[in-house]
Amino acid sequence: MTPLRTREQDRPPLVLIAEDDPSAADVLRTLLSKTGYEVRIAHDGAMALRMVEEPPTPDVLLLDWLLPEITGLDVCRRIRERYDPLALPILMITTKADPESVSAAFSAGASDYLTKPYLGAELRARVAAQMRLKRLSEERHAINEHLMEREKLSTLGLLVSGVAHDLNNPLGGINAYVQLLLEEETDASRMVALERILSEVRRCNRIVADLLSFSRRHTPERSEVKVGEVLVSTLELRDRHLQGDGIVPVLCVEPDVPVILADAHQLQQVFVNILLNAEHALRLGGSNLKITVSTTPAPDGDETPWLKVDFFNDGPPIPPEHIGRIFDPFFTTKAKDEGTGLGLAICRRIIREHGGDIEAESGPAGTTFRILLPPNRAGSSARSPR
Repeated sequence: MTPLRTREQDRPPLVLIAEDDPSAADVLRTLLSKTGYEVRIAHDGAMALRMVEEPPTPDVLLLDWLLPEITGLDVCRRIRERYDPLALPILMITTKADPESVSAAFSAGASDYLTKPYLGAELRARVAAQMRLKRLSEERHAINEHLMEREKLSTLGLLVSGVAHDLNNPLGGINAYVQLLLEEETDASRMVALERILSEVRRCNRIVADLLSFSRRHTPERSEVKVGEVLVSTLELRDRHLQGDGIVPVLCVEPDVPVILADAHQLQQVFVNILLNAEHALRLGGSNLKITVSTTPAPDGDETPWLKVDFFNDGPPIPPEHIGRIFDPFFTTKAKDEGTGLGLAICRRIIREHGGDIEAESGPAGTTFRILLPPNRAGSSARSPR
């Protein structure tokens, strides 16, 4: 029986055991550790409550009823004030087998009830069952969030498609008239003002283009793609801008990375957006930009590895309060004339439409944007040269 592994934390499931009897706690630790769980022990009720609040939060709590200081029943009640049963399942383990005790435990918020003495196989099965329920709850939550996002995008698409044409027409007219005025204008201060109007018109055009790109759903035109080659052409597109900022990118493509099935133009759009973010960060500090293409174990447990593309820059880190929002539509920390807050949202949409995922990590050493893409299973034996 293999325990579930949380993908975002890449660690074994954590089981907290609240048991004051050292020998009983050791038996529980041995039974669960052999199955692959990470196990921590709390020797009394107060310690259990403290450890629940310490990161990482346990995935399952095994709770003895007869704990010193604070009873298991009271611990269960207090935990249920903050965590629902699907967020933190509680398996009550006790010698009390009478119906009144069982009823009291479930009324206090226990998810399951096991009487001593118990069989090791039964204990493992009950813990695994709670882990499955927890996983299904998390998957349902993720699906609900995805459906809500799609609904928002659908509404946005209807809005944008209705106004973009009407907005582009007056913008085009303003652009044309300003250029005519510039041809006839001789006053330097007025020419500066007219150029500023043109700049603002161009910014409005970029905003409309980003809105359309974000809201439209395009079926990717997929073919076999060598990601290293797409990155080379992308860096060539940005070469003048990178040189202007004093940035010398380093591209490392590991041997034998797989060819994938993808839309090369959409991937290039993603790479350009991430490069633009790196360029912006490096203008504020740092000078290193490294792009690495490699393979990584499949998140779904499949034997065929996935493709991983890491974009690392040693510019100022993304603040912790922002890192969880950078892929949200319209969220940006840039000045109003430097971005619309849609670039990374577009990246996430494209990568997910390809069946992959994108994430970001940031700290004092710098920031890494990581793209994961599934292999071309039909032609996974095809390999890309270095």
